[in-house]
Amino acid sequence: MYDIIEIDDTVAMHDLICTGCYVTLRDLEVMADIGVYGHEVGILQPLLISVTLTVVEPAGDEIGQTFDYTEIRRHARNLARMRTVLVETFARRLGELCLAQPQVMVADVRIDKPRALSDSVAGARVILRRSHSKTVCN
Repeated sequence: MYDIIEIDDTVAMHDLICTGCYVTLRDLEVMADIGVYGHEVGILQPLLISVTLTVVEPAGDEIGQTFDYTEIRRHARNLARMRTVLVETFARRLGELCLAQPQVMVADVRIDKPRALSDSVAGARVILRRSHSKTVCN
């Protein structure tokens, strides 16, 4: 059984202001055929994917009221099955798929390619925002 938590009256709910609501997924590893150079074509390479979505605050305590982060994983895995040249393209496509849902206002997508260089991690970050703005918090 779960314990029932009561909210202390010292912070009345009507005194709280939502300043942002985010759904995140960090360090998801997928194997993708990605890269510019000839030696990369046809070779699966790991990508580390981190996504932060700015979403409309859910009105209720139900998954249907927000963006399910397992959808980010599903989209990333599906994209990894397609040949992509640029990491930036992969990031943009993933952001666009997330923004297809009306709850998502901003998609901040970071893709790291750990094997791109022998002495460091290379990657790209793309931030996409809807052209029309909605209220993020209720």
